[in-house]
Amino acid sequence: MTVQRILIVSGTHGNEINPVWAVKQFKRGENSLNYGIEYEYIIGNPAAYEKGCRYIDVDLNRSFKESENFNQHKNSLYENKRANFLVDKFGIEGSKPCQIAIDLHTTTANMGTSIVLYGRRFKDFCLAALLQNKFGLPIYLHEKDKSQTGFLVEAWPCGLVIEIGAVAQNFYDQNIINRFLIIIKSLREEIDKLKNNLIELPKELIVHVHQGSIDYPRDEKGNIDGLIHPERMNQDWKLIKKGDPLFLNSQGIIHKYDGDQLIWPVFIGEVAYKEKKIAMSYTKKEVISSDNQWVYEFESL
Repeated sequence: MTVQRILIVSGTHGNEINPVWAVKQFKRGENSLNYGIEYEYIIGNPAAYEKGCRYIDVDLNRSFKESENFNQHKNSLYENKRANFLVDKFGIEGSKPCQIAIDLHTTTANMGTSIVLYGRRFKDFCLAALLQNKFGLPIYLHEKDKSQTGFLVEAWPCGLVIEIGAVAQNFYDQNIINRFLIIIKSLREEIDKLKNNLIELPKELIVHVHQGSIDYPRDEKGNIDGLIHPERMNQDWKLIKKGDPLFLNSQGIIHKYDGDQLIWPVFIGEVAYKEKKIAMSYTKKEVISSDNQWVYEFESL
């Protein structure tokens, strides 16, 4: 195991303020017991954080990508320039290279404490398995969505998101902060245990695999014409089957789930996703058998 630096990013979205407070609090009390692993700390989007808004020009957590459109705007949009700065400084070939990135987020949805993965990199699976084994956290595996790409942690060899909610934007919640502190504190310890063969990965990794997203009902002008059904509110990670209510429109008509597959919803009513025309995303549950290759690739970082 040659992991030396882990990048801890808070404030990727400027109105998610609890992770920033948690990192500041952790840094004040940090001791010398770091298991040979250094943390680097950075506020992802300081300009948006100062203004208390999600972003200045575009979503920073969709700005870590290379495309023709991205290249056309990378020198004009604040978040694209910020993404380049973070990679240039903390990327694997940067001036202060980090092998792992942990991106801390909050949500207005009732997600509890969860892990978000992007794609099926073995190193990410290994790290997520360590945390799921320690804390029993649900994992949202976000893939198969071409409309949402360029996530921060994808720019590092290994990385994941810690997502905690529900909490309002720009509102401090000490309970949320405490959860971040526990995870930040435990991360290096769990990696050290793996490095010294003091723990083994669980035999299985349970994930909720992204299948798609559902928009609010809308009228002929494109305006929202229905709200999340009361039976669906605060029911993230809870099974939905055919005939279950999803929305209640302005005429009192219930919109029901008409699919045949069992699904599990996440990010129900997330405020920031209204602009993306997402009322909730839905997943299917998958059990993935652990593979020794996960540990091998993780230890090769």
